[in-house]
Amino acid sequence: MSLQILAPRPGLRWRVLLLAAGLWAHGLLAWAQAAAGQLSGRVSDHESREALPGATVLLLETQQATQTDPSGAYQLSAPAGLYHVQVRFVGYAVETAEVRLNDVGPAVVRNFQLHPDAVVLKGAEVRGHRADEPNAQATNSLSGAALRQTSGQALGEALQKISGVSAIQTGPSIFKPIIHGLHSNRISILNNGVRQEGQQWGQEHGPEIDPFVASRLTVVKGAASVRYGSDAIGGVVLVEPAALPDSAGTTAEMQLVGASNNGLGAGSAQVQGSPAGLSALRWRVQGTAKRAGTTRSPGYYQQNTGFSEYDYSAGLGWQKDTYGVELFYSHFGTKLGILSSAYTGSYQDLQAAIARDRPYETSGFSYDFGRPYQNISHDLYKLTGFVKTPLGRLSATLAQQQDFREEYDKYNARNQELAARNLPELRYENATTTAELLLEHKPLGNFTGSVGLAGTYQDNTYEFRYFIPFYQNYVAGAFAIEHWERDRWHLEAGLRADYRRLEVRRRLGSGSSSYVQPTEFTYVTPAASLGAIFAADAHFTLRADAGLTRRAPAPNERYSLGVHNAIYEIGFDVANDTLAPGQTSRYLQPETAYNLGLTATWHDNPRLNGELTIYHNRIDDYIYQLPILPAPYTIRGTFPSYRFQQSNASFTGFDATASYAFRPNWQLGAKAAVVIAWNRDQRNYLIYGPADRLELTLRHDLPDRPASRLMGRYAQLSGLGVCRQTRTPGPDYDYAPAPAGYALLGAEIGTTLRLGRTPLTLSLTGANLLNQRYRDYLDRYRYFTDAMGRNVTLRVRMPLAFGSAKKS
Repeated sequence: MSLQILAPRPGLRWRVLLLAAGLWAHGLLAWAQAAAGQLSGRVSDHESREALPGATVLLLETQQATQTDPSGAYQLSAPAGLYHVQVRFVGYAVETAEVRLNDVGPAVVRNFQLHPDAVVLKGAEVRGHRADEPNAQATNSLSGAALRQTSGQALGEALQKISGVSAIQTGPSIFKPIIHGLHSNRISILNNGVRQEGQQWGQEHGPEIDPFVASRLTVVKGAASVRYGSDAIGGVVLVEPAALPDSAGTTAEMQLVGASNNGLGAGSAQVQGSPAGLSALRWRVQGTAKRAGTTRSPGYYQQNTGFSEYDYSAGLGWQKDTYGVELFYSHFGTKLGILSSAYTGSYQDLQAAIARDRPYETSGFSYDFGRPYQNISHDLYKLTGFVKTPLGRLSATLAQQQDFREEYDKYNARNQELAARNLPELRYENATTTAELLLEHKPLGNFTGSVGLAGTYQDNTYEFRYFIPFYQNYVAGAFAIEHWERDRWHLEAGLRADYRRLEVRRRLGSGSSSYVQPTEFTYVTPAASLGAIFAADAHFTLRADAGLTRRAPAPNERYSLGVHNAIYEIGFDVANDTLAPGQTSRYLQPETAYNLGLTATWHDNPRLNGELTIYHNRIDDYIYQLPILPAPYTIRGTFPSYRFQQSNASFTGFDATASYAFRPNWQLGAKAAVVIAWNRDQRNYLIYGPADRLELTLRHDLPDRPASRLMGRYAQLSGLGVCRQTRTPGPDYDYAPAPAGYALLGAEIGTTLRLGRTPLTLSLTGANLLNQRYRDYLDRYRYFTDAMGRNVTLRVRMPLAFGSAKKS
């Protein structure tokens, strides 16, 4: 399938797409409202006639429910018929009334005046966690059942469940999230509140985080540099574990995953608790093991594509009402095979490998794999604490990260003595210390906000073959964010400034102990943001945000040189060591991004809900990679090769989601995304932009039967369509044309089986059920092999409880 270009200029196409999307949404909303009867009204106190916000209004026949808004008003939609409406509010007697809805004529209005209940409630202690301030940017999360349905997937793969997020990948096991067309150094990933620091610059370097540790994955779409640092130019991913337990007793949870295509087996277990009589103390330990064999494409296996992973984490906390402290540690370790066919000899061999219908080297299924591969470990140590002061809540975080990466080429050293030692060709070690001090001041009228200081020290070293230099990175920053809220409006403004100093040392040769003169770069990178949220009514919210961000070039963008993981790269400063005629500087300049976003959300409706985000990100001096044609020959072979470039660019697009409950227990869902990546200097498209995509789902939730052990049964059918990427700079800028578009069929069934008092959650998911042959434009392996074929995944979750479960 393909998407034809409507006009040679992106602006016209963008306007046509927006007009079509708006007309479609308006027509669907009008049809949905016309096909259903409407019930509305107000819930108030019988004596005082004061509104009761948050009261629950329930249609007993369909189990549709809503809550009253701050004025006590509510609204429900349902097919024509006779219904019983039940209204509940804490401290009031339940009211039930009979109403008849018609699909023609005006809405039925039914007001309720509740009587105070004479029941005297016993005293109770209420514990809670601070709610985050509303975010003016588009923000979406995966949690609960939706997150569990990604169990066993890599972090970048799981995040694709969120609208507006795609992934640049290297085969079936390495995924890096893309938010609105941006990835790698422009996306900040926070692991339990600490910014992930490692060798994340490589497109084939996946985030070193175990998704099993998270109870929620949140994506902030758009620049979030004021709060999270200037590298968050494209967005932020928050990997958020659940808070440590505050209930006396011990609980546990086990999750098991098995997949058919590559024989994936994964298991994760978690145990946590709080001792009785010592409610301030809480703890958690968690561990994950994962192993997969050779990936199967339709008709053959991709040789050397297995992987193994072993992760674990632990947390210990002491928390009182006015102060608290918490220790956290996590370890991530994985070994990932690299596709053997990605290694070629001459440029003619590379061209032949790309032209083949299937890889030259295939194999049978095996859990064993050898060279080439990656060996990675990442350790995070975190100490955080807070204290409540007369000014507000003061918190501090200190973290240390050790990132260790080894890369092994396909062929071992020719020297037999060296070959016997099986040393890697590249070895990197990145040690990072981060600290943050944050004061969340007490409300001042309608104002709330925070001020903070942040610092980073990073030391990167390497052994064996050169690819990126030794460097030390120093960052010191200060920021302030203020919120103002009144009635339906919530306004937000923020400022930040970071001072950065980068010291680089380059070795004269791969075996030399001498260095060129150290090079030092210093920058001040400011960031500013403005945002607004307007709650038009209880079901419609508008968000608008604008931001300015400056990002300093990363060391690899300047000085990378050589082969790693079957690609060849040249940094900008290396390629321009000699000034070309008319060139004013041989050094990369910082990027400056101007970001605008608008989000409309139609929410908490009984039938139709959805969200539309429109954005425009203008980036001056945008740093990107462009293929080198023909690819240069190296002593290790010929590989797809890239040189860093700099140009003015823009990223414009939209992402949308919608869900429609057309009948009780039946729901249609849709998710779409379009990104237009434009090179403003060349008047052409940028390479490797995400293709247009649309995903549709049909879900049916089966009613629970009395006395049945099976609860929460559901079935879902899905279809994913990805267009051929026609917005490319042209055939002269890539090693192969963009692959054809594709459509994939998926299905899922699930239930919860009650074994005594233990609920066992089961689900079976099928992906690419028709075993479709396809290649994705953003998969680095697309030059050599098809993507994964049919895959069926079984997921099992079992929670356990030991000892007392009461609140302490």
